Amino acid sequence: MRAIRILAGLCAMSVLSAPAIAGEIDLSFNSDAVRIFYLHDFDNSDLSGDLGFVNNSDKGTVVNGSLFIRGYASDGDNPLEAGLGLRSGYVDGDGSGQSGIPVAVGAFFRYALPGMDRVSVRGSAWVAPDILSLGDLEKYEDVSLRLQYALLREADIFVGARYLNTEFSNGSRALIDNGLNVGFNIRF
Repeated sequence: MRAIRILAGLCAMSVLSAPAIAGEIDLSFNSDAVRIFYLHDFDNSDLSGDLGFVNNSDKGTVVNGSLFIRGYASDGDNPLEAGLGLRSGYVDGDGSGQSGIPVAVGAFFRYALPGMDRVSVRGSAWVAPDILSLGDLEKYEDVSLRLQYALLREADIFVGARYLNTEFSNGSRALIDNGLNVGFNIRF
């Protein structure tokens, strides 16, 4: 619960100081889980970072932070944006009584469809096998894919699919999110 309050406070400070920083707020949900992220681009650098929170009241909670390099992987009218980095945080598998810390490696992409510059596809994958997991955690997998529409220059709406799975040393598993979701992304 303390981690939730800290993350909520950080997100509130980020929104209140929006004119002073460049970032994004990303919120998505379905009937079982909610995810909120704050992403920050560091000045004069391809380095970015994010803070995130995912909660499924029946399965568990993930609080995470990521640090990654992102940029354009191609040229032209519809360049491919891509990134590569590390994610860590805290995983609480509610019903399992287990918790742990993943040190996940991951990548993501965003591609605007040709002739449809307001429509794009975005995907990501973050994985921490047993060797990169601490505590009771033995595996962390977070994979998502979404189709988004730029409603405004600074705001997208989207529909997507997400798979967020954790496995623990006692053999239990917490499938924190699995299935379709809807959401929005606001850039400032």
